[in-house]
Amino acid sequence: MRLAFRWPRAASRWLTLGLALFAPWATTGCYDRQELEQQAFVSVLGIDKAPGGLIDCTFRIAQPVNPTGASSRSGAQPLAGKEPVTVRARSIPEAMMIANGSVERSITFSHLSLIVFGEDLAKEGVEPYIEALTRYREFRRTVPVSVSKGKASESMKAFQPMLDSAITRIADGVALVSQRTGIAPVCPIQYLIDGMENPHEDAIAPIFAVNQNVQKGEMPDTPGLSYRAGEVRREGGNPVDWMGAAVFHEDRMVDEVTGTDCLYLRLLQGGVHHATLTLQDPEDPSRDIGLELHKERPAEYQVKLSNPMIITAHVPVDVDVINISSTRNYADPAARQKLEAELDKQVSERMERLLKRLLVVDQADVIPVSKAIRSQFMTYQQFAAFPWEEKLKTAKIRVEVQIHVRRFGVQLEPIEKKSESRPSSLRPR
Repeated sequence: MRLAFRWPRAASRWLTLGLALFAPWATTGCYDRQELEQQAFVSVLGIDKAPGGLIDCTFRIAQPVNPTGASSRSGAQPLAGKEPVTVRARSIPEAMMIANGSVERSITFSHLSLIVFGEDLAKEGVEPYIEALTRYREFRRTVPVSVSKGKASESMKAFQPMLDSAITRIADGVALVSQRTGIAPVCPIQYLIDGMENPHEDAIAPIFAVNQNVQKGEMPDTPGLSYRAGEVRREGGNPVDWMGAAVFHEDRMVDEVTGTDCLYLRLLQGGVHHATLTLQDPEDPSRDIGLELHKERPAEYQVKLSNPMIITAHVPVDVDVINISSTRNYADPAARQKLEAELDKQVSERMERLLKRLLVVDQADVIPVSKAIRSQFMTYQQFAAFPWEEKLKTAKIRVEVQIHVRRFGVQLEPIEKKSESRPSSLRPR
């Protein structure tokens, strides 16, 4: 026979009273929520060096626009954001607090799409500011980082997008274009952290610069071309160039490479899928040959830990010829083989100079080549203790590029002029 247990009547009353009092606190709620209309979303953050050990934080705040509002019906386009706000403070969190004294909404970084370091601050070291970017939960480690020639605030104020009006999409578009063309890298915050924490590794970040010629509205008369941000020969469009890369050793910027050098560097890293490259025509150096690059296999590195250390890079490149301005016919197998050999020589020499500059002069391993020697050590501690940077000072570097021409575009042979196709008896004298 089973006896049923019964709560005492007094205990039941106290239990009911307790549930009535504590149940509201146990349920989820939004008592501390912030509505969208109460927040100011920072889309771009600029950090510059200021006098007295302070920093200038520049905030570009996105301006939400209701797509069903009157402005949309009248045909007006959404604004990319109002004039950036610059605040001087000792740290980024302090700048946020000060900015809330002049911005009528709460500053938030939950939708941050780009961080721009000023050149002076980047050369001095970014570690104190990376700390704030990694500890505060509103900062995502996937947010791209860039370096501005001059002040970050100047680049942010001059930036005028040509196509996108939503400022949160502009940084994504720039990163996507840079990834495809190879003339600028993509550097999330995590890459800078890896360069500071991992032994024998460094990072590169894209460079932004204001093009004074575009601001003046005139094409420069100086001869030659430039693949350096801020010096590109052009007229019209966005006054800001993004091209080339800032080379970091640990947390400091130590060098700058141009857009073409950045493309070669990305090939050495194995990060280019499709890009275009212009080289000299072997038969006529005054003419050029245009190549469309396709990812074939990543570069392979062999490092001999001798004295001096010997580094050999094998770089396979698969290309399509898209331009032969000299009208030479390279479709013949012998001519194609000679073309590939000459192009191999040009690219190998360019990559070899670039690697010597980065590894020997700058002591910055941004590829990193040091990954090729990990298997030669029994433990990670032994690898970390190896004097890699010291060995790089006297290292011998060799680059072997293997270019394979897949096709000559959609036309195999060059265009024949009328005078060349006529019989000799019919040609005008």
